[in-house]
Amino acid sequence: MFVSKNTQIIAIDIGSHSIKLAQLKKKKNVFELMNFGLMPLEPDFIVDGAIENFDGVADAIKRLLLCEKVKTKYVASSVSGESVIIKKISVPVMDEEELAMSINAEAEQYIPYDIDEVNVDFQILPKEPSEEAGSSEGEEQMDVILTAVKKDVIESRLQVLTAAGLYPVVVDLDVFAIENCYEINEDVDPSKITALVNIGANNTNINILEGGVTGFTRDISVGANVFNRAIHKEFNVSQEVTEQLKYGIEVEGITQKQVATVIEASITDLTQEIHKSFEFFSTARNLEVNNILLSGGAAIMPGLDVLISEKLENKKTDVLNPFLNIKVNYKNFDPDYLDTIGPMAAVSIGLASRRFNDKT
Repeated sequence: MFVSKNTQIIAIDIGSHSIKLAQLKKKKNVFELMNFGLMPLEPDFIVDGAIENFDGVADAIKRLLLCEKVKTKYVASSVSGESVIIKKISVPVMDEEELAMSINAEAEQYIPYDIDEVNVDFQILPKEPSEEAGSSEGEEQMDVILTAVKKDVIESRLQVLTAAGLYPVVVDLDVFAIENCYEINEDVDPSKITALVNIGANNTNINILEGGVTGFTRDISVGANVFNRAIHKEFNVSQEVTEQLKYGIEVEGITQKQVATVIEASITDLTQEIHKSFEFFSTARNLEVNNILLSGGAAIMPGLDVLISEKLENKKTDVLNPFLNIKVNYKNFDPDYLDTIGPMAAVSIGLASRRFNDKT
């Protein structure tokens, strides 16, 4: 492919509920929003993170590309779920080329799959100035983020993008895309432990940043659909009305107060799993999460940040704004729309910041 670091790419975030498209242009250290769009998906197109209707998803991508008048065919996308493994490991100090040759042997110690069933990648983490790395034998060590994804998961994603007429050039992980989005839009304080919590329809991604870099990640198979099921059961309304109620719109005489009661009663499974993740990190690292940043479709729900804060020992909880430090020409984009759907855009904006020659 005739590509360079300046070749424009688009980001496609394929979620269970919708497909998000984003395109950014970088000039010096500033990103400008060139394109953003969203296309809903039928409920049975993607089930438990797996694409069940390839033609339907590919057609939805094609329609989104057409609606947004996208010209480039090069695309960055991402995956998440139980088939994704992320580990922070320590290995003897070596250069990147040496590690690339030995990473599969290192990975076999941490991956519960046959090494031939996964794609493996890594990122060498910067060494802290005060860090005194070393093994019991005195051999100097370095920290590495190891990632492994089952090949069939990646192949499925590549097939649907190719069927939509696109050329995939970057496959990232949702948690790292959100981290990129966070770094673009927030002043990262390395002294704070920040949890990026992305609540999608069926899954929740957690990325705890320690010293400004990933310290712990986990994908939870609980998402915003737990609220949908509870609302539908309580009020016996259609899927469309359920969505409206979830996002704070009063429908058919059902008040926001009534819906809030249902949501509070149904959030326990989600907050318990988030709490378990925080406890695991705290036990392993002897550090406490200072604050939480929410993203994903559920983060649009009115008052969810307050409710989650209350359920998680009143930890400071805010909603991530993916467009906060992005230059936006409001002649081309509706500011109210971007403000409303912002949390849903976190993965796609993070992906859109990627370039061909990026390692991270």
